[in-house]
Amino acid sequence: MTNFLDYVLDRITMYRLVLYVLIGLIGIAAILAYFHQFSFSPLALLLSSAFLIVMCWAANALLAAIFAVPTNVESVYITALILALIIDPVKSSTDFPLLGWAAILAMSSKYVLSLYKKHLFNPAAIAVVITAFTLRYSASWWVGTASMLPAVLIGGFLIVRKLREERIVGIFILTALVTICLVSIAQGLPLLKELQQLLVESPLFFFAAIMFTEPLTMPATQKLREIYAIIVGVLMIPQIHLGPIYSTPEIALVIGNLYAYLVSPKHKVMLKLSRKKAVASNIIDFVFKPSHRLSFKPGQYMEFTLAHVKPDSRGNRRYFTLASSPTEENLHLGVRFYPGGSSFKSALSRLNNRTTLLAGQLAGDFTLPQTPEQKLVFIAGGIGITPFRSMLKYLIDMQEPRDIVLFYANKTVDEIAYTDVLAQAQTQLGIRVFYTLTDTEAIPGNWHGLTGRINVDILRKLVPDYQERSFYLSGPPDMVRATEQVLKNMQVHPKQIKKDFFPGLV
Repeated sequence: MTNFLDYVLDRITMYRLVLYVLIGLIGIAAILAYFHQFSFSPLALLLSSAFLIVMCWAANALLAAIFAVPTNVESVYITALILALIIDPVKSSTDFPLLGWAAILAMSSKYVLSLYKKHLFNPAAIAVVITAFTLRYSASWWVGTASMLPAVLIGGFLIVRKLREERIVGIFILTALVTICLVSIAQGLPLLKELQQLLVESPLFFFAAIMFTEPLTMPATQKLREIYAIIVGVLMIPQIHLGPIYSTPEIALVIGNLYAYLVSPKHKVMLKLSRKKAVASNIIDFVFKPSHRLSFKPGQYMEFTLAHVKPDSRGNRRYFTLASSPTEENLHLGVRFYPGGSSFKSALSRLNNRTTLLAGQLAGDFTLPQTPEQKLVFIAGGIGITPFRSMLKYLIDMQEPRDIVLFYANKTVDEIAYTDVLAQAQTQLGIRVFYTLTDTEAIPGNWHGLTGRINVDILRKLVPDYQERSFYLSGPPDMVRATEQVLKNMQVHPKQIKKDFFPGLV
């Protein structure tokens, strides 16, 4: 069941999934409102949602034109629907200006409350913080009710599963639970009642899955995200206060966003195409000249925004692992293209040196261990070779030998990419590289590599000291999951396995 679920989730972008979940929640809330489960009518909810969408879209379009940056329409709709789920729907015509200000502030925060082209705060959270302190117009978080809880849990589970952020969300929820227990005991409050209020009658799960996990305002690495989860989890509790100011979910998130900004890479970068070259069948290596030199670790990824006409349902943003080394002046992206691909991929394939690509949100823990003595096994499938190209090029340029075995799986020989860097790593660093072809009916007569998928027998034969090594897996999700199961069958400890993952693979 989980394999089927992952198969489905792997074929939808993160932004589109969040949008679908929010639309579903609005629809379910409208049905519940029809049956008088809320104090507002279905018409009021739908009218408020439509008004917020229009206001957010208009404000974002205007600001994007002023600041001359590409926009993501999906993120506009997501912010509008989040506001619709946390602010009470309009009761009279006098409520529309206040609702409009929340929308304008949310969109403005992306452009005005930003440094180095990186926005600091979750747009919906900072908008309701500002309206609360200036207009006395607070978020009610009406989505956090018992009647909405089943839908929130299902939708939230799908999003967290897609993002692979179960651990971070778990730490956040556990921190909130521990904090409410300690505060309740210290203040003499009824513990069971407070726990029920937090788990059933609060926006805890909606907040955790949809707002807390927003990638753009989270720290870049796992350990920093754990600290972020603890900070926001503690401040999530309403009994926490500073003088007369009591904490709210939006205040907790804004403070967490500040921490995330302080500990994360600050810059976005504008990219101009220098050249592009086919490095394998259906794989193009794009070489970009960045507006400024990037500082990153080999194996990290970034989010790329490409404005283009009539973007399809998969939007105009993608995450790509950087194929380049920090030692290189230009930025390399290795991208596989498929027949009937997305509008984003189609626009990327037509890219020329007159079009600007925006890159930001540098992140990822799929990086080399700090101890050079650690023995490693890299296992790549298809385009999953890109982080290893980054790492090996870095080691070559730094003249840093490491004990690494690389397995590179492709269906056919013409799909093998970046053979120049792999050959250089073999000759200069002594890296052992094994190629394998999985389409056993298309093996060329002069093939001297492996055949078939990576399995227990291959690994035990070619890496007899596998129990001493850390394994790095990168490739299509199905391939990564299958290889992880192979390693589990070999009794490789989970802590010895690292997987390259980022949302929005399609």
